[in-house]
Amino acid sequence: MKLKAAGIFVAAIVLLTMNPLFMSADSAKAKVPENQNLNSGEQKTFKNPIMGDGADPWVIKHSDGFYYYTQTTGNNVTVWKSKDLTHLNSGEKKVVWSPGASDPNRANIWAPELHYLEGRWYIYFAASDGDMGKQRMYVLESDGSDPMGPYHYPKGTSFGKLSDPSDKWAIDGTVLELDRKLYFIWSGWEGDENISQNLYIAPMANPWTISGKRAQISRPELDWEKKGNPLINEGPEILKNHKGQVFLIYSASGSWTDDYCFGMLSLKGKDPLIQSSWIKSRQPVFKSNPALNVYGPGHGSFVKSPDGREDWMVYHAAKFKGAGWNRNIRMQEFSWNKDGSPDFGSPVPADSWMHAPSGESHGLLMSAQPGIVYKYEAEKAQIHHAEIIPNSSASGGAKVGKMDYEDSYIEFNNLSLPKGDYILNVRYSNGMGDTASHLVTVNGRQNELLYDSFGWDSWRDAQMDVRLDRNQDSIRLGKGKLFTEVDSIELIPKSARAFRYEAELAYLKKASPAFDPEAGNQQIAAAEKNSTLVFPLSVKQGGAYVLEIKYKNTGSRNMTQSINVNGRHQASASLNKAKDWTDAIVRISLEPGVNVISLLSPEKCDFDYITISK
Repeated sequence: MKLKAAGIFVAAIVLLTMNPLFMSADSAKAKVPENQNLNSGEQKTFKNPIMGDGADPWVIKHSDGFYYYTQTTGNNVTVWKSKDLTHLNSGEKKVVWSPGASDPNRANIWAPELHYLEGRWYIYFAASDGDMGKQRMYVLESDGSDPMGPYHYPKGTSFGKLSDPSDKWAIDGTVLELDRKLYFIWSGWEGDENISQNLYIAPMANPWTISGKRAQISRPELDWEKKGNPLINEGPEILKNHKGQVFLIYSASGSWTDDYCFGMLSLKGKDPLIQSSWIKSRQPVFKSNPALNVYGPGHGSFVKSPDGREDWMVYHAAKFKGAGWNRNIRMQEFSWNKDGSPDFGSPVPADSWMHAPSGESHGLLMSAQPGIVYKYEAEKAQIHHAEIIPNSSASGGAKVGKMDYEDSYIEFNNLSLPKGDYILNVRYSNGMGDTASHLVTVNGRQNELLYDSFGWDSWRDAQMDVRLDRNQDSIRLGKGKLFTEVDSIELIPKSARAFRYEAELAYLKKASPAFDPEAGNQQIAAAEKNSTLVFPLSVKQGGAYVLEIKYKNTGSRNMTQSINVNGRHQASASLNKAKDWTDAIVRISLEPGVNVISLLSPEKCDFDYITISK
C-alpha cells in the first residue's frame, strides 16, 4: 500500500528543561469574538514556507476572487492561480510565456510581476540573452482579460523591451499609479559597471512605454544597505495605505547574504520624479532574526486577505544561515503604525503556527492537535549508507541525507511505547521535482511512504498508519524512489484522549503572539496585566476534564488565574513564579459540543498551550 504525504502539521510535545529566553514580536493581535455564536468548524492554520523553493514572489488579488502568483523561474514566466494564499503552491499552474531560442530576452528571466492596467494584464520582467551584464526590462501584454494568458509583445516594441533613454542595466521593474499617471520604478546601474544598484523612476506614456529620463530616488548609503559587494538597492514594490499614502518597500544589501533586508521610502512630496520627495527610513523595516533562525528576508509583495480585512506580505527568505540563494517563499500578516506607515514586525520562524488569512477560515473554533506525541531525531537513529548533515533549519540542528544506495536506511530501534495503533509522521525535505518515497518497515511489515516535492530544506510532513505490537519496536526508513532527506519522526497514538490548543491561536485581549525558542521555536501568547485568552473548542462528550496550562511566570510574584467556561467561573489555577516552562493542572466541566474556555490573568505571563483530556 502506498501512502501520500499529508498536508497536516503535527505539533510535538517534548518535555525539556527550558531556559528563560524570550523574544517578542510586533505581530497583530487576534481579537476576542464579540459574540459566542461559534460554529463547529475549526480555524484554518498554516506554517511557512508556502512555496518550498523560489525567489522574487509577486501576488495580486483580482476582482474574480482569485490570487495570481508568479516568481522567478529563470527561463519562462509561470503563473499560479488560487482561491487561497496558503494554497498558492497547489493552485492551477501555467507557463504563460516562453522566449524564442534566439530572442534577446531568452535567459536570466527574473522577478516577473502581473499588473492590471487600462483593461489589460501586463507582465514586467528582467531578462537578457545569457549575458547577465545585459539585463534589461521587458513587458508582455495579455490578448484578453485572462491573467493566465495568452500574452504577446505590445505593438511597436522590440521584443517588449522597456527602457529609458539611458538604456542601462535594469531589473526588478514595477509600476506606480498616482493621480491618474503611470511611473516605472526599477533597480539599475548608474553606468556600465556593476558597482552599485540604485533605484530609478521615470514617467510612462502607457503601460509599455517610458516617456522621459530616469531619476535616481535611492542608492545604498546606510551601513545596513552596504553589506556585500556590489552594493545593492533592488526589488522596489509600491505599498499604499487606506488613505492613499505611498510607500516604496525595497530590498537592501547583497541578496546572497544573511543581511538582506527591507528598507522603505515614504513619498512626502507631490512629484515622485524628484528625489527629495522620497524620505528614506534610517533603519531597515524588516530584517533577519538570528535568534529565530530567520535570515535574508526580502523582495516582498503585498496583498489583502480573501475578505479584504487583513494585510499580508509575501516574501522570500534564506532557508537557513548561509544558504545564499537557496530560498523559499513565506508570508505573514502586517499592521499599520499611527502615522500611516506599515508595521511589518519581525519575520516569523518557518515552522511557527499561524492563523490563515481572514476569509480562508472554515469557522471560529480552534484547531486541535494531538496532546501526546513521541518524537525521535533522525541523526540519533542507526544510520547505514547515509550521512548526518548539520543543518540549522532541522529541528535537532542536523538532518540525515545522501541515502543514495539500495541498502541505505535510517532505523529507530528499541522504541518502548504502549502497544497500539499510531500515526507515523516523517518530517522530510524533497527537492527532486517529483514524488520520492521510502520503504517503511515496522516490526517486519513494509509499506511505501510517498513524499511530495517541495524543495530541499523546506520541511514538510508525510504520514502513514502503523501498529506497534512489541515491547521493543523497530521502524526502518529504507531507500525507495529518488531521494529524500529526513529530519525526524513522530509517533502519535490514534487513540489519544488528550488534545492540545496553541495559545497563540487563541483569541487574545491585552495579549499578542510572541516567540520563545525554548517553546520549540514556536509562537506563544505573551499576556499583559488583566489579559484574556479565549479558547473556543468542541468535545464529543460532556463531563469532567483535566485542563493543563503550559505557562512561564517570570514576574515578581505568584498569581491566581481565573478560568471561565461558557461565561461562568469554574476554577482557579495557581501560576507560581517560574523562569522555565511549567504546568498548572485543574479540573473543569465541559458540555457536549462547543465550549468557550477563558483564561483571565491578573498579571503578566507567557502561555505556550493548553491541553484538554477526559
